[in-house]
This record gives sequence, C-alpha cells and structure tokens, in this order.
Amino acid sequence: MNIGRLIITIVVAAVAMWVLDFVYHGLLLGEQYAATADAWRPEEEMMARFPFQVICYFVIAIGFSTVWAFGFAPQGHGMKCGAIYGFFMGLFGTGGMMMSFVFSPIPDQFVAPWAISGVVMSILVGMLIALVYKPKSRTADAGGGGSA
Repeated sequence: MNIGRLIITIVVAAVAMWVLDFVYHGLLLGEQYAATADAWRPEEEMMARFPFQVICYFVIAIGFSTVWAFGFAPQGHGMKCGAIYGFFMGLFGTGGMMMSFVFSPIPDQFVAPWAISGVVMSILVGMLIALVYKPKSRTADAGGGGSA
C-alpha cells in the first residue's frame, strides 16, 4: 500500500463528497429543505456543527479509500470496478441512512432523493478513488536499482 497516495486519495474523496453534497443538497434540494425548515436545525446551529461535518466526510473517505487500497487496487482494477465498488458502498451507506427515517422525524419526501443521491455519489466517488489511487506499474516495481 502506498500511504502517500492513500492520503491524497482520502483528501480528494472527502472534498468530492463535500462538493457533491453541497451541489445536491444545497442547490438542487435547497427549496425543499426551506419548505420543511421546521424539521431541521436552524442554519446557525448547523454552521456551528460544520467542523463535525468535515470530520464525518474524512471518516467516510478514510473507510472508502482504505478498503479500495487494500482490496481492489493491488489487482489493478480500474474505473469500471470503482463504479461497481461505489455502487455497493452506496447501498451499504444508504441502508444505514434510510434507517434514520425510522427513528428521526425526517420528512418522508427525502427518503428517495437521499437514497438515490447516496448511491449515485458513491459510484462517482468510487470511480474517483480508482482514478486517484492507482497501483504502481509492474515495470516500475520490476525496474531495478533498488536492493532486496
């Protein structure tokens, strides 16, 4: 495992998740959230918790990226495998997220958009991780100069 490449992959994945979430939830679903404002924390409270949100993106990115680095990158799998990996990671994460609808008073109208966006964003992040965390080339490893 290449720790330097893994760290870069984690940072790229966390930033990508934040951007995708901002576009989807902030821009595309913004009006729906505003219409159900009584179901959410006030904006000031959410912004006060923003550092925790950033930590959450990094925790998810660490898990997402490290599983890829251990399980898929050594075999040289590419973006197609990254998309499949992202799909199943998205199902895993979405299942947990959908469970929150059972216990929290989240408006029902968000179940489908959150589930769909969770899977789609995971597919995109899986592809991005596959692109960023590439295994070392065989020729570089077999190349020479190093001692055994």
